Amino acid sequence: MDTVKNATEVFNMVMAELKALKASPDLDPLQSGRVFAQLCGVALQAIELVEANWKTTNDWHMRQALRQMP
Repeated sequence: MDTVKNATEVFNMVMAELKALKASPDLDPLQSGRVFAQLCGVALQAIELVEANWKTTNDWHMRQALRQMP
């Protein structure tokens, strides 16, 4: 599978979980904060994967364009 698609799906899933966590006021604040921090870490890793894959793809396209220049 494509890394960008997977990382984007992970990011979207994490964001949905964060919204659900914020919408549950009856949870223990410390446990809620701990889970929130862990999910934010996963979201940041997904963003890094998307950015790394975009940079690699963009670099490849730039090299191809430069090769075709006279």
